[in-house]
Amino acid sequence: MMPTEATYFGVPGTLLFALVLIGSIAAFAYTVSRRWQLLTIGGPPEVRWDRPLERLRGLLELGIFQKKMWWDGYAGLYHMLIFSGFVVLSVRTLSLVLEGFFPAAGIPFLPAGAWHAYLLLKDVVLVTTLAGVVLALGRRYLFRKERLDPSFDAGLILCLIGFLMVTDLLAGAAKFVLTPAHASGWEPATKALSAFLAGAPASTLEAVFFASWWLHLLAIFVFLNYLPFAKHFHVITALPNIFLRKLDAPGKLSLVDIEKAAEAEKFGVAKVEDFTWKQRLDMFTCTECGRCREVCPTHLTGKPLTPKGFMKDVRTALYTVAGDLVDAAEGRADAGAGKRLEERKALIGGWVDEETIWACTTCRYCESACPVSITYTDKIIDMRRHLVLEKSEFPKEAQTAFNGMERQGNPWNLPAADRDAWAAELDFEIPVLGAMEEADRDSVEVLFWVGCAGSYEDRGKKVSRALAKLLHEGGVKFAILGSEETCNGDSARRLGNEYLFQTLAQQNVETLNGYGVKRIVTNCPHCFNTIRNEYPDFGGKFEVLHGTEVVARLVAEGRLKLTEPLAKSISFHDACYLGRHNEIYEAPREVLAAIPGLTLTELPRSGRNGLCCGAGGGRMWLDEKIGTRINQARYAEIEETGTDLVGVSCPFCMVMLGNAQTEMAGKTQPFDVLELAAAALPTHPGAAAP
Repeated sequence: MMPTEATYFGVPGTLLFALVLIGSIAAFAYTVSRRWQLLTIGGPPEVRWDRPLERLRGLLELGIFQKKMWWDGYAGLYHMLIFSGFVVLSVRTLSLVLEGFFPAAGIPFLPAGAWHAYLLLKDVVLVTTLAGVVLALGRRYLFRKERLDPSFDAGLILCLIGFLMVTDLLAGAAKFVLTPAHASGWEPATKALSAFLAGAPASTLEAVFFASWWLHLLAIFVFLNYLPFAKHFHVITALPNIFLRKLDAPGKLSLVDIEKAAEAEKFGVAKVEDFTWKQRLDMFTCTECGRCREVCPTHLTGKPLTPKGFMKDVRTALYTVAGDLVDAAEGRADAGAGKRLEERKALIGGWVDEETIWACTTCRYCESACPVSITYTDKIIDMRRHLVLEKSEFPKEAQTAFNGMERQGNPWNLPAADRDAWAAELDFEIPVLGAMEEADRDSVEVLFWVGCAGSYEDRGKKVSRALAKLLHEGGVKFAILGSEETCNGDSARRLGNEYLFQTLAQQNVETLNGYGVKRIVTNCPHCFNTIRNEYPDFGGKFEVLHGTEVVARLVAEGRLKLTEPLAKSISFHDACYLGRHNEIYEAPREVLAAIPGLTLTELPRSGRNGLCCGAGGGRMWLDEKIGTRINQARYAEIEETGTDLVGVSCPFCMVMLGNAQTEMAGKTQPFDVLELAAAALPTHPGAAAP
């Protein structure tokens, strides 16, 4: 029979358990307190607890139900099995701890019926979690994807989880045989396993029970104290990181107080402590699953940047000096700590190569794929800000774009006076706000923000004329700023020149507000994103629409008739700054669907999975010298569909894919969706038809 409470462990055993429990909890509390101090020292302030209901909804969707994990069915299955084990078996762990002091305790706050239901759930979860561990080990060692690097940590933690399940089942099975009168029919798996122990001597069963019980709890204590030192720290930090995730528009970068930065003579991030607390929490939370890496266009084309590698590097840089940083923040640092901090390996150029920092296209594919809501582009842009504003170190090609934006209001460095020259070929006049009588401005429904590409780049000018025709035919009263329009500053900001961006933004906002502009339409997703999401920080609050949104609406309302057939096959390339940055996927497709004779074939990578053209993040203006050109890699995918055309909705994408077609002597011609729509107008038949 089972030992009584008095002899269950005996006084020495109970005392030993108490010491082990207290020691383990104390060690964990100390380590976590040091991690907390590391999280909260230095860096600019950041508020991440606004909009609590929205945060809670995301926590349930992305954290508890792990929505993004289900995009990968195999991994989603075993992660959910293991995660459910953590949730359900936390109660079981409490029960076992109580048993250490009071063997017959169970869970006193649960009534009998609920306790029986829990025993059944616990037994099922023990088996399903073990199955999840087997599936995970299979994925990591038998059917390993390229994104999964060999990892001692991963194997150790998975084996430890499996060990916990096995020892729990063994302890329960031995207890079943020792105390058949107390055996519960609510534990079918445990009962089934007990059949293999039936007939064993009581001493053997007691040894199995006590060994399994002790090993199980010791494994939990080891697991708990190992987590903060391993990549599996995300077991603790993932849910908080998801709750505290960015809720602003995905394409919005944080506002920098230029005056304060100038006074402090400190711009961007040069050291790990310059990151915000939330950016450091991202470092703690990275699971190293590699989902970011397998979709990153820079990694896929042989560049030095992989989001996973970048995050591991900055985390290692943080952990390497963690003790000295915490001691310094607490005023406990000795001379040796100060010297080590001064002589430590540089973050930029040491832990993270400058080529890595400049490789990013800010397409956000990595962030879209991350299951625990980590952001990468903000950290890279912060490091670029340091290089540009504090060290004046950046690719030389960027200087040409900076000069053009500063002197002529466009990165092409063409005369500001020629900004509206593109409109001369139209057979109707477009009013310029500054030339209109004040009373006439009230009749303007929407301002057409043409953008630099739409004003100066040859193909972009054709698209500007196409959108103007569509608005005109749809009866939309619109106007332009003409020479008063200047660059929106997107490329400057994403190349790290925050000062130039803010100068341009303030100038544009002042102009727009001066004319009382409320609604804006633009065909450039970069202009769209900046004016819609970032100009509000400078007092510019406008309703901003992409050209395809307006045209799709005009067609749906019957104000535009697209009747001229175009018997062509077409694929569609999603622009990153329209799609992942602003969640606009359907409007361009609705326009294409309205053109008679046009047959759309979706690319293998499309929608939220669309591959970048390589122009974002200011890369439009930089040479691409390492690996395969991103635009060529994307164009090769497009060519494989065998369509006549590829549709785009971004002037940068048009330039990049057009260049790739020329470089690769390709057959698939890129056309802007609005060019094709204008060609289908009955009043302009075939105006831009391929």
